[in-house]
Amino acid sequence: MGKFRTKKRYGQHLLISAGVIRKIVDQLNITERDIVVEIGVGTGQLTEEILLRKPKKLIGIEIDEEAYSIIEDRFKDYENFTLIKKDFFDVNLRSLTENGKIKLTGNLPYNVSSLILINTAFYIDILETVVFMVQKEVAEKLISQPRSKSYTFMTVFLQTYFDIKYIMSVPKKFFSPKPKVTSAVIKLIPKENPLVSVKNMKSFKNFISMIFSNRRKMLKSKLPEELLLKVGIDPSKRAEELNVVDFSNLFSEYLLYKEKSKNEDS
Repeated sequence: MGKFRTKKRYGQHLLISAGVIRKIVDQLNITERDIVVEIGVGTGQLTEEILLRKPKKLIGIEIDEEAYSIIEDRFKDYENFTLIKKDFFDVNLRSLTENGKIKLTGNLPYNVSSLILINTAFYIDILETVVFMVQKEVAEKLISQPRSKSYTFMTVFLQTYFDIKYIMSVPKKFFSPKPKVTSAVIKLIPKENPLVSVKNMKSFKNFISMIFSNRRKMLKSKLPEELLLKVGIDPSKRAEELNVVDFSNLFSEYLLYKEKSKNEDS
């Protein structure tokens, strides 16, 4: 295997603990019928363990050109492995499903982990299981509850569409180079009947983002008081005090309010 240099611009920290890698792959519950997609192959440590579980197909996505020859040489004997030489954000995951669902995994680049998580939600209809390694701080946001600093727009958005489980913390010593922060493994399972329909996902995302902007401001500074009162929410509350159900109810009423206003104006 050739010499590989990790690059700060890609947020690369290679996972080198065989034990942690096995635990991540265990969470995927791989069968011979599965199509697995890995974001950020790197030099292939996680990739190799996935292939040992014999999925129908493993598709690796890697942006770093320096890694391509290393990956291709290491896995040249695996007919069920395909490498996509692109940025994850330039890949349409729906083109990889073979009309079924996929299992998505990866040791996510630290500098874009939140963006990848949010982007992942828009593929909810083709996802069976998602298992990611992220910064512990990001993982804690995903399982956070109202009235805490870690409760954010991303918390509400992803908890609306996924059941999220914090699997384990992963110390710095298990990476090369060592990151400045502790990492964590998280598992996301798509909800069969999310509180907000998938067709309204983009609008819901924008709505929550608007509510969480200037999060210390009261809700009445962002929405009409009559709308808030209609769903039983105190207008003097702040975004961080609402739970996921509150947000879904408020969004439903917001859509009705917008439609009513539109009709009155026409």
